[in-house]
Amino acid sequence: MPTVLVTGATGLIGANICRRLRERGDDVRALVRPGSESGPLRDLGVTLAEGDITSAADVLAAAKGAEFVVHSAAVLGGANQDPGEHARVNTGGLGHILDAAAHVGARRVVALGTTTYFDYTDRPLSEQSPVLDDPPGDPYSVSKKAAFLEVMRRAAEGLDACVVIPGGTFGPSPVPGRALEAPSYNLRILLALSGGIDATVHFPIPWSYADDVAAVTVAALDRGVAGEKYLAFAHPDDVCSMAEFLNRACELAGAEHRVRDITADLLAADAELQRSSGPSLVALANRTFPTPYYTDALTKARLGHTPLRLDEGLRRTLDWLEATRR
Repeated sequence: MPTVLVTGATGLIGANICRRLRERGDDVRALVRPGSESGPLRDLGVTLAEGDITSAADVLAAAKGAEFVVHSAAVLGGANQDPGEHARVNTGGLGHILDAAAHVGARRVVALGTTTYFDYTDRPLSEQSPVLDDPPGDPYSVSKKAAFLEVMRRAAEGLDACVVIPGGTFGPSPVPGRALEAPSYNLRILLALSGGIDATVHFPIPWSYADDVAAVTVAALDRGVAGEKYLAFAHPDDVCSMAEFLNRACELAGAEHRVRDITADLLAADAELQRSSGPSLVALANRTFPTPYYTDALTKARLGHTPLRLDEGLRRTLDWLEATRR
């Protein structure tokens, strides 16, 4: 049984990765912050190593003896973003992980990335898309771009490291509390079902069912190639705005509420709406996107990616949400 260190293990993607690894018999160690919702991971048989991703010493201690590393810890792009926190966690934490992996001789590192810093304005996003020279300036995009470039630099220098890019991720989780925290899409589904969301910023989103992201990540541990990136998205035809996504969930659940799109023009005319939406969403609302949004031939060929269609993922998520509220 190889030992796999997983960061961000209490998060939606990280918890599903831990579950998949344990189901196939791997020895999984999770770096978790003291006081976090780690009991469900322990119930899966995950060994808990308390510490913080921003501490190089904590990361190194957790990595000792690990043959593989999955790095999914991140500060997400909510409405209020602290540049210092994003830099410490998203960029600095990634550096600690790569340093520790090199120090302990880990065989492979798989890091989770995002889409916002890639150049796909006039061509579909793909595994070969370059990084934007001038990406959005929100702290989330800036810190995640720096982290991605560092992974690529280390891979070019000989570290076996690759990147998995999820889209808007939703779905069941072994750690339910964290999976329902803001700004999660699971929470937004619940809010939409109860009429708690009236409008969301319009831009196309490639959706990702959490277990599909976990499957791609585990496959990258097994068959990934250093310096490559992989797209863990659902079907290209399922790309849609957040309002459309939430309305599909409401329709499948039999809820009458519907959510409307907030266009870039509406955002530009309302400073308070810009503030409440946050810099990441404002930047995305003003970006031009290609049709189709992406192609993922390499991910399918290399890793055997066979994602659920969006409606099936939503049905499973709705069943899980109902079960968690009982």
